[in-house]
Amino acid sequence: MKNSDEEILVRVAEEACRNESQYHLCSQGTLAALMKAFGIHNPDVLRSSTAFAGGGVRRGHMCGALSGALMFIGLLAGRDDLEMRDQATRGLGYCDKVYREFEEKFGTVLCRNIQKDLYGREYELTRQEERDEMHALMEKMDFACPQVCGEAARMAALVAFGILEAGHPFANSVVRLRR
Repeated sequence: MKNSDEEILVRVAEEACRNESQYHLCSQGTLAALMKAFGIHNPDVLRSSTAFAGGGVRRGHMCGALSGALMFIGLLAGRDDLEMRDQATRGLGYCDKVYREFEEKFGTVLCRNIQKDLYGREYELTRQEERDEMHALMEKMDFACPQVCGEAARMAALVAFGILEAGHPFANSVVRLRR
């Protein structure tokens, strides 16, 4: 791996951590960090990630950090048209790499299970007082949801490097990355 690639990995992880700490909404913070690191500005894509925060509308299902990371990989390698089956299969293959690495690292992809592992309990994120309690606890911990976002962003960035190196036209046309 190039030194510049390692610098990007560090930056994207730090940015994702900072975004979650400051703004919450893990899906958006992770996706925003990736888009920034790879020089992509698209508010529509960022806006679409809103629904995936807190495990999908704050319901504790698939981790929002993972959802944001997968959205980024889909943006780079997904299909452009519903009839492009080969492109869809290829994009899902890249997404699967991120998904499997995330699941291996955290032992689950479920937000509520990650909460339990990190904080010792599940939070009902649809309730403001529960979110406030979890966010206050996050600030005191060395490894919490912000760091999960950082790890997810780092995993997606590594896969994105592979997408770019494979020469996929769309990814190489939208990414403004100095390596």
